[in-house]
Amino acid sequence: MYETAAEGLALHAPALALGWEQFIAPASWWLVPDESGLASRAELTLLETQQSTVKINIWLRPDLRGPGGTPLPHSHPWDFDSYILAGGYGEDRYRLASDGQVHAELGVTHQHGGTNRFGRDRYHEVTRVHAPGATMSLMVCGRGERGVWGYLDLDTGRHRRSAPDPTFRAKLRALNCQWPSVAPRWRP
Repeated sequence: MYETAAEGLALHAPALALGWEQFIAPASWWLVPDESGLASRAELTLLETQQSTVKINIWLRPDLRGPGGTPLPHSHPWDFDSYILAGGYGEDRYRLASDGQVHAELGVTHQHGGTNRFGRDRYHEVTRVHAPGATMSLMVCGRGERGVWGYLDLDTGRHRRSAPDPTFRAKLRALNCQWPSVAPRWRP
């Protein structure tokens, strides 16, 4: 997996490097919880500035954010290209038209070697991971805009700004504090 990540980075973000020690260090990675507290992906952020964010994701589960796995498509604070370095995933995509109508593109598949280009005016959900634990993507994100991302209510066609999940930090801590080297990140 290291070679796959390093090759993808050299091809799509050549100004950045990835060392073996960084790749295998547990403190380099975050396990990101889903709504139920299970790990949906492992994330290694290589660059995070106001202008750009670059991260490697290893997908473990679909990214379904609604209660009980119901649809709750989300947007992002930036435009991004997601390069599929290994495996693949399926997503449902949504666009809100100027007349308030929701346009859906369901079952979009992204496979190894492909690119998922995504604008911050779109909404989506990763609904299927082809090879859990072996699907890897490299996200190269543009300039972010704080406070603009959120969720699309499919019934009303309205954007709902993201509100902090009061249990997210506890879920994140539960997944990541198993590694002693991560503990310093959790200061009261």
